[in-house]
Amino acid sequence: MSELPKKTNAIPNKVIDLLVSDTLRKNGINLDDAKGKLSPDQKQMLKELVEELTTQVNEFVDKTTSPKKGNK
Repeated sequence: MSELPKKTNAIPNKVIDLLVSDTLRKNGINLDDAKGKLSPDQKQMLKELVEELTTQVNEFVDKTTSPKKGNK
């Protein structure tokens, strides 16, 4: 049972990585260059955004994997 949180966290991280890298690639942005140009405030805002999205995805996964009431 302790492996479930690891699996649910792995999926959102992969999705986020894929979406971000694809968006950056489409716009011709080098990830290493972009990281160096972010201010500390922007980095903090991005970290908070990722944490919030991760929480929302985990809540959604929990809702969809929990047994439905009234079903046997």
